[in-house]
Amino acid sequence: MIEMRRLAPIWFTLLFLSGVLATAARLPAQTRDAAATPAIDAVLDAALNSALNSHGVKGALLGAHVVELSSGRVVYDHDSARPMIPASNAKLVVMAAAIDQLGADYRFETLVALRGRDLVVIGGGDPAFGDPKLAAARGESITAAFARWAESLKAAGVTRITGRLVFDDSIFDNEFIHPTWPRDQHQAWYEAPIGGLNLADNCVTVSAAPGAKGSVTLSMSPGNTALKLVNECRIGKEHRPVVHRAFGADAISVRGTINRKAALAEITVPDPGLYFAAALRTSLAARDIAIDGPIVRERVKGADGGLPADLRIIARERTPLKDVLARTGKNSLGMMAEGLIKTLGARRAAVGTWKSGAEAVRAFVESCGVSSSEIALADGSGLSRENRLSAAAATSVLRHMYAHPQREIFMAALARSGVDGTMDRRLRDLPGRVLCKTGYISGVRTLAGYAKGDGGEWYAFAFFYNNAASTAPLTASQDKACRILVQGPAASVGDVKSATPAKKSGSKTTKPAAAKKSRARRK
Repeated sequence: MIEMRRLAPIWFTLLFLSGVLATAARLPAQTRDAAATPAIDAVLDAALNSALNSHGVKGALLGAHVVELSSGRVVYDHDSARPMIPASNAKLVVMAAAIDQLGADYRFETLVALRGRDLVVIGGGDPAFGDPKLAAARGESITAAFARWAESLKAAGVTRITGRLVFDDSIFDNEFIHPTWPRDQHQAWYEAPIGGLNLADNCVTVSAAPGAKGSVTLSMSPGNTALKLVNECRIGKEHRPVVHRAFGADAISVRGTINRKAALAEITVPDPGLYFAAALRTSLAARDIAIDGPIVRERVKGADGGLPADLRIIARERTPLKDVLARTGKNSLGMMAEGLIKTLGARRAAVGTWKSGAEAVRAFVESCGVSSSEIALADGSGLSRENRLSAAAATSVLRHMYAHPQREIFMAALARSGVDGTMDRRLRDLPGRVLCKTGYISGVRTLAGYAKGDGGEWYAFAFFYNNAASTAPLTASQDKACRILVQGPAASVGDVKSATPAKKSGSKTTKPAAAKKSRARRK
């Protein structure tokens, strides 16, 4: 608990500035606004400073910036030009760049076609193909597109493929996992790989059920032949299964004991394109369309991206950009952001890579008036600790998008306080008044977006904390600051617990948010 003498300056400042506001209110109407604005800004600055620095977390480093959108006035600034680890707020600038460069009407397209005796699938980098949440919203299964393809093949008179199943995922490179991601968390859904072809968030759900004579039956969804299950599980009194896939391996082992039928874990796949093709093969076989030949990765598109003249297109599956944005922004699903950044890279270069995508995003952010020293991206999701973004850079992008012709699609993709996404349990007393992107990896807690004040004014804000031994108190400070922007400085009175400023220090090693806590973000 901080001593009262350290709180006194904050209280005296707030009381003094309240007096200034009262004096301004008694001025003639023609001079009132001019006199009141500096005073209001000073009160707001003091209240935000108190809220953002009253967390009591020693060594936490703060970068913060708040801009009133109607006037462009900076109403709060704390070390806002310092490049910070943004965690999932890297997604914020990737989303903005995608809307700006791809256009609101952009659709990811996946083709299935016939070429001679072969069945060919050409990926367009769609990260949301078979996404469970989107599929559930449409009232269909994650392999519903495969079922439609089966019907289209039968309608074309095809009931057997005597050649190969060829898949072309060359729109992106074959670096599916970023080299800076934590190697020991490769099987967690938030570290799912990204490819030119993707299915069901590039995860499989492993389930177990008691079988005959004390045995255990394992299954995975969607069914596929790219992965294999190694059953070392037993029936027991306690339900303690252990599911593991070694890095780069295609075998998933299940050990321990179960005492009931249950879904055990969501496990990432090592090769998204191969997984997609294997699941397609399994799905077609279940619908009486057999494929005689092997599964082969092969470039089918020409060097210019064109399709061969002898390709007979059977069906096209399209996913609107807005669906990918919602899963990226509201639910903070990392592989969606990776699909976006590599798609941007593919438009800039011959192949979508993290490097070409980062270059495209950086060029967009710099076009918003941001210095090149305030942004450096390694990936799109923010999982890498090599990402850097300043608070001022974030608000510059937010200001740009607020004035953008496609503002609505951008704002609609952000989580709404007390309503949905990663903000559904935060600021429940202010439903929908804060639209933002959350961010968390070990030692990092970030929040950036828009807040609508009681008077109708809109603010762009970014509250970034790094180097924190504990992040829970920082969430509370961010929420206090948002409440002040919505309800005014009076929202902070009586809620000052500490006035210890955030200190400048080095960065901690990483550990992303616990999978158990954040699993709902994928679903």
